[in-house]
Formats: sequence, C-alpha cells, structure tokens
Amino acid sequence: MKGQVAVLTSNHLEPSGARQVYGGAERYGVELTRLLLDLDYRVEWWQVGDNWKKEILPGVPIRGVPEQAVPYQTMPTLNQIFAEQAVDADYAIYFVTFLAYPTAFPRSLSISHGIYWDHPAGDKFHPTGPERAEWLRRLELAIGAVTRVVSVDTATINWVRATWPTLAGKFTYIPNFVDLKAFSPPVEERPGRPLRVAFPRRATSVRGINEAGKAALWLTAALPDLEVHFVGRAHDDAMERTLMAWAASHDRIFYYWLPPELMPELYRMADVVWIPSKSSEGTSLACLEAMASGCAVITTPVGGLSDLVQDGYSGLLIEPTAAALADATRRLQADPALRRRLGRHAREVAETFNLDRWRVAWSRVLEETFGGRVRERA
Repeated sequence: MKGQVAVLTSNHLEPSGARQVYGGAERYGVELTRLLLDLDYRVEWWQVGDNWKKEILPGVPIRGVPEQAVPYQTMPTLNQIFAEQAVDADYAIYFVTFLAYPTAFPRSLSISHGIYWDHPAGDKFHPTGPERAEWLRRLELAIGAVTRVVSVDTATINWVRATWPTLAGKFTYIPNFVDLKAFSPPVEERPGRPLRVAFPRRATSVRGINEAGKAALWLTAALPDLEVHFVGRAHDDAMERTLMAWAASHDRIFYYWLPPELMPELYRMADVVWIPSKSSEGTSLACLEAMASGCAVITTPVGGLSDLVQDGYSGLLIEPTAAALADATRRLQADPALRRRLGRHAREVAETFNLDRWRVAWSRVLEETFGGRVRERA
C-alpha cells in the first residue's frame, strides 16, 4: 500500500447524512476515490455532519464532523478537527481550496472547482474593506499551505496569477472529465417528435434555475412542438415538491431527478441542453456530458465554461438571462442544421476531456506530490 489519504470536504452528503447529493462535485469525489484505490492508497473522508459514519464507496468511510461555522468563507475549526482525527494519515486532499486554512498536512493537495466568489450576492459576504481583506488573507494562506492545487479551470489560475503572482506556480490545470463510453450520441435521428430541451442541473439560483424557468414558460407557450425537462435535485425535499407542482401545472414542462447512472439516457433523448450558470462554475460535468452526447449546448461565459464551449462552433455562449436563453433556443429550434452541427462539434471537443486522460493527469500529480511508497503499518 502506498499510504493513507485523508480527504476533507464540506458536503458530500447532506449534513444529516440522510440525503445524497447528486452534483458534479460529488461525482468528482467518487471518481477521485476510485482512482486512489486503483493506485493502492487507502482512503478516508471527512465532512460536516452529525457524528455519523457512512461509506462513500464500499470500504471507504466518510465521517460527519459537527462543525458548520464558516467565518470569512473558511472553516478553520473543521480544518483543525480534521487534523486531529486524521492524524494517522500520510497525505491529505482538501477537496475545496479554502478548507486548507489555516494549516495543511506536509504532503497535501487542494482542489479548486472554480471561482465561487463571483456569486451575484458575493459583495454581501464581505461588505467592508477589512472583511474582504481578511477573506483574501485566508484564501492566500489556504493556497500557500498545500503542496499543490489542482484547478479544474483556467479562470481560477488566471485570477490567482493576477492577484498573487508568486502562488501561480502551485497550480496544475486538470479540467473535469467525461466518460465517453457512457455518454454518446443517439444511434439515429428521431424525427416527428417535439424538440426536447433539458436543464440537467441542481435547481439552484447560481445554476440559473430562475432564468430557465421563465424561459421555459415563454417557449412552451409560443412553440407547441417544444418541451423542457428540469432534471436535478433541489436544496431540500420541500423545494423539490414545489418544483414538481409548478411543472405539473404547465403543459410540456417536467421536473424530476435521476441518479447518475441514468443520466446518459436523459442526454440521448435531449436535443438542446441548457447550462445557464450565473456563478460558481468550473468545467461543468453536466456540460461535458451533454457535449459528449452530441447535444446542442447553450451556456454562459462564466468560470470554466468558456474552456469547454467555443461560441458558434461547439455550442452557444449567452448572457445568463431568461431572454437570452429563450432567444438562443428559438434559434436552434428554427435551424436544425445548426443544431446538428453544434452537437457534432461538441462531441469532438468532449473527446479531449475523456475520463482516461483525467486519470492519467491526476495519477501524475499524485505521484509528484505524495511520491514514494509508505512503509506498511504493523
């Protein structure tokens, strides 16, 4: 065995431990765990939770730590508890960069899943100059504490290079991945059915659910041969019930969620996929999966999305507004040739983000950062 890797995250499961989250970061965590196991590491996870112990994969524990305070968008108490509870670990991975504040293991990695401080209400998190300065100080220390930072997008690296040039050398760019075997275009065209639009995201404001909802109402009212599928979990069961009731009250609008293993079928039935993120976005797994499935993607130049989509070639880039989303969808509905061309090019681009390539890049970083074989414990 190469050693024990301790991983700290904020939320893989809901803090109660009772509700699974099916977002991109959670799927990333599972794939990273699989890779670590394949490379002969032992893996344990920690997150915010009520003193429970579950499994992220068979034989891989994840422990809930009852600490949720987030001063200046950091979690210093959780960081310290993790250091105490994971004392036997040889290496650490801080699954979100700010979790490495104030201290990190001597041989450690953190992951940047994209810029999160571009939230529309971001200025309210640190409304005064001293508060913003303290947040920046903590983020700088978190980046400096680890041996290496893996960034899923170039936007974060460029921001760090412009803000703290001496820290840019800590970063390695490894964009997100797509399993090309699981996600592929449909075998044949299916004419004579409505144009199917999918929103395969968590139903949150930063993912553009409000703008997508407005666009869906406008489009289904104006175009009788179009339907919209909202597919993704909300923050809680109550919000999901609200969305189900809202969708049920409108013709050709649907709301439901699917486990990850059924998502390939969703993309194969979709013609157009909406990724209208407003903030907090890396190289979206949903966007890559839609592209690999040959869908025409409409997305926004937010975070790492422009690392994936070239406007007019492999998708359409729009401003994150309901009007822009509706206009782009009407354009694709009226021009099937453009829709097919975008989908074809999207698949070609997605092939450069394949899962095997991601595993090779991560394996190299792990070897360079952790290095060597740890002596077996008695």
